[in-house]
Parts: sequence; structure tokens; C-alpha cells
Amino acid sequence: LSLAATGSVTEGGQITYTATLSNPAGTAMSVTLSNGAVINIEAGKTTGSVVVDTPANDVYKNGSTVSTTIESTSGGNFEQLTPSTTPAVTTITDSIDNTGLSLAATGSVTEGGQITYTATLTNPAGTAMSVTLSNGAVINIEAGKTSGSVVVDTPANDVYKNGSTVSTTIESTSGGNFEQLTPSTTPAVTTITDSIDNTGLSLTANGSVVEGGQITYTATLSNPAGTPMTVTLSNGAVINIEA
Repeated sequence: LSLAATGSVTEGGQITYTATLSNPAGTAMSVTLSNGAVINIEAGKTTGSVVVDTPANDVYKNGSTVSTTIESTSGGNFEQLTPSTTPAVTTITDSIDNTGLSLAATGSVTEGGQITYTATLTNPAGTAMSVTLSNGAVINIEAGKTSGSVVVDTPANDVYKNGSTVSTTIESTSGGNFEQLTPSTTPAVTTITDSIDNTGLSLTANGSVVEGGQITYTATLSNPAGTPMTVTLSNGAVINIEA
């Protein structure tokens, strides 16, 4: 008595097990397999089959082999029945299903604030995974979860005009056990707005001069100039302040 099985199936498919006798069964008989399935062989026949479902199709990497043997037999009325101990082996291959990964960020923050980046999967992570961003930040997503976040500081608040936008993308991923993971290439964009901080500018001059002498005018900022600047006075004189 030997056992054969479908050689290869895609996950979610079916395996057909066939038991074959070297002589016809004298009476109806049954063959119980190690997976619990039962093959029935009619009297006078040499073969019988049973169909067994494989695990349902999913998005995770889980291709494997299934090895099944003859566990026991009953009936058949043979003088001596010798079941083969050779297992029937089936390879289960993954059906490639895609999982998407997108990145979102806080839309707008004031300089010195924080940007929250959130990575979102279209299917829960099969294992813990990490998402590395183009700014070096890393988002961790736990097994069984679909999203994770990380908080990144923006440059410290200052007195200069420097509002800007920050564009960040997904650089790489690891873990998750997906058959196929497709990270979005669309950047997550955050606008960084200036926090308006005041800088004072004062003007001083010599308190007293002799006629024919010179007056020195001094313009003083409460913060250093970010770029070279000029200060024009009411008398037409111009003061230059270096960056």
C-alpha cells in the first residue's frame, strides 16, 4: 500500500492524496493518514483518494512543504498488508499578494516644534518591522499592527526668516514577513512656519561735539544680523551692519 500526493500547490489550494494497493481490496477498506484525512477504497478496487484543503491564501511569506504518511488501515481482507512508510510530500508555494506602505506627516508646524511621521500598512505586520525614513528617523511597527509613528524635532526657534518645507520619504524597511511589500514613493511634506520673534534696533550719537567736529551715529541690534544690512538715517547718512 503506497501513498502519493499532489506535488505542488499554491497556498489556499487543495492536495489530493491517493492510496494505491498492489492487489485489489478483498473488502471495502479505509486508510487513515497522519493529517487525519481518511481514504476509502472500494472492494475490488486498487486505489482511493481524498482531497485536503491547504491553509487559506494570505499576504505573508509562508511557503512550506507538507509531509504526510499512512497512519493506519482497516478492512481489505488481506492476508498481509504492508503500508509504505515513505511520506507523500507536497510543496505549498506562496501566492504573491501585495501590501502597501504609506507615509504621512504633520502638515504644518512652527519652527522649534515637532513633526510626527506615521507609516501605515494596508495589512497588519506579520512580524515586528521597522521603516527607515530619508531623514534617518526610524518608525517601528509591532507584529499584528498596521501603523507606527516617530516624532522628529525641527530646527530650534530663532529670530531669522527661514520658513520652509520639509519633504521626507521612505528609505527602506525590514521585517514584517510580507510576500510583497510596496512602499509609497510619495513624500510626506511639512510646512515649517516662522515663529515671529522681535529684534530691536536702537540709534545713539555723540552727546556733544565742538562745531566743525564729527558726530558718530551707532545703530545697535538686539540680535546679530542674519545677513548684511543698512540703516538709513533721517539726515541721509547710511550705517552698514555686517552679517
